[in-house]
Amino acid sequence: MAQRLIDLTIAILASIVSFLLSWPYFRNFEYWAESHAMWLVYFVVGFLLAVYVFYVLLRITRTLFEHDALDRADTAAAAAVNEPGADAKRDTGARP
Repeated sequence: MAQRLIDLTIAILASIVSFLLSWPYFRNFEYWAESHAMWLVYFVVGFLLAVYVFYVLLRITRTLFEHDALDRADTAAAAAVNEPGADAKRDTGARP
């Protein structure tokens, strides 16, 4: 539960930074539309989509690293089994 809250907080902060970087101030307000209501809808929907995308990206990245760690552990275990003298080390409890 705490991890999800941390992910959501990071996603909101990243979305705020993205929102500030997309503000038309940097373009001398050349792209302002006639209707400010439509810009408000555009920014609100864009902000919510950005929060969702960052949140999913964080979750997928975490899952990817977990799978990589499991794969490395399996590879290390398979290498330890196939290593000559591994049985002797395992029987005596010696560490490589």
